[in-house]
Amino acid sequence: MSGYQFVHYEAYARNGNDKKRSLISIAREADRDSGNHPHVTAPQPPEYLLGSSFVDAAEAIVAATDASKVNHSGKKRNVRKDANIGIGLIASHPVSIEDLNAMAEPERMQAIAEIKEWAEDAVTFAETEFPKLVQVAALHWDESHPHIHILIGSTEPSDDFQIIHKGEQARKNAQGNDRTGKGKKLGNDAYTKEMRRFQNQYHAEVGIFYGQARLGPKRRRKSRAEWRKEQAQLDCVAKSLQRGKSIDHQVDVALSTAADHAQLIIDSTQEEAVRQRKLAEQQKQVIEKELAQAHQLREQAEREAKEAFELKREAVRLRATLDDRVRELSKYDGVFGRVLGWFGIRQRIEQKTEAKLKKQLAKLHKKIDELSSQVGKEKSMQHQHRATSDALKSLQKALLLSIHDYPQLQEKDALQRHFVYIQELLGANKQPERIQEQLDAYMDELQIRQFKSYVQSSKTLSNLDI
Repeated sequence: MSGYQFVHYEAYARNGNDKKRSLISIAREADRDSGNHPHVTAPQPPEYLLGSSFVDAAEAIVAATDASKVNHSGKKRNVRKDANIGIGLIASHPVSIEDLNAMAEPERMQAIAEIKEWAEDAVTFAETEFPKLVQVAALHWDESHPHIHILIGSTEPSDDFQIIHKGEQARKNAQGNDRTGKGKKLGNDAYTKEMRRFQNQYHAEVGIFYGQARLGPKRRRKSRAEWRKEQAQLDCVAKSLQRGKSIDHQVDVALSTAADHAQLIIDSTQEEAVRQRKLAEQQKQVIEKELAQAHQLREQAEREAKEAFELKREAVRLRATLDDRVRELSKYDGVFGRVLGWFGIRQRIEQKTEAKLKKQLAKLHKKIDELSSQVGKEKSMQHQHRATSDALKSLQKALLLSIHDYPQLQEKDALQRHFVYIQELLGANKQPERIQEQLDAYMDELQIRQFKSYVQSSKTLSNLDI
């Protein structure tokens, strides 16, 4: 599978000429439109890796350019028809179709899978080099070597249109407005440097992973034996890099899965904690409402007790006054004294006063009983609120557990089992007092285990010192 890399890109304008084709023309060739690929004797449909039509993407780039403006000497002007607006990038794999077809079927299928993986990496490389500008990518199997076509360009209009060919950008920045021979040399050197950087970057990010050399043997005047030796070395490097990439991918997947699972447990536990907090808040509001009602009842009872006290004091005063009057009248002998006793004025006054007093006292006792009931209910709600609050504090302590304080949680699946235990405890729908007891007992057990581990480590160190 070894060889040397080939990757190249070129910019195209809306209109073509005798020297260069238009962007739409190369898009038709990449799509294998009829009559647009004379060099391909047996055309096959492209295998699209990104997008579904080079022509559609090229037309969108042209439409965006038509609606764009270029800033020229402080003025906004239309983009020139011969300005380069899109890039066609081609990368080829060193294994030929002929060699591929000559392989045994298992080896051939493995080689095809590797070529497709190489093509995906080439697309990723292009997306890194030209962020948000890669529109379509397709793999072709109908020429001498498997190769990938990538169309690059902006489909969004711009008020300050810029060329996207990085080599041309480097040339323009280096040369500026200097049209002399020196200025042109500066521009050409900058162009060459940038394109060399592009080739080196492709080799570092793609080619080396598939045993591809940066340059071919003729370019470096290597003998056939030296070239084969280099290819063998490159194959070994590529296999090592591929294994490393595969291991890194597996580790990333495993870590991502574990992180997602842990996050799911944490989220569900936090949702339960939020639910419990809301429930506690609702209970708190009920308690506050009951307390307010109890306070009102207490104030009302105090007012009525005060009224009853005043009434009782008035009754005592009236009774004393009546007794004084009776005593005064009883001193007289005669018809008036006997009439007073006969009519029972004193008794009737006393009975009426006592009846009124009893009525007020009965009403007062009823209010006192209601107040006592409200106070008992208030104490019960306060107890429940305290229990819920204590349970939430224990839950928060368990959720904020640090593996630095409890290193035993670094053991395999230990942290996951910790969160699963908390989730199961909350899902059991137990009373807050029971949840707090079990959480506190669980945390005490963790501390005991940590202490035992510390003692064991100390003993081990002491033995080593001896």
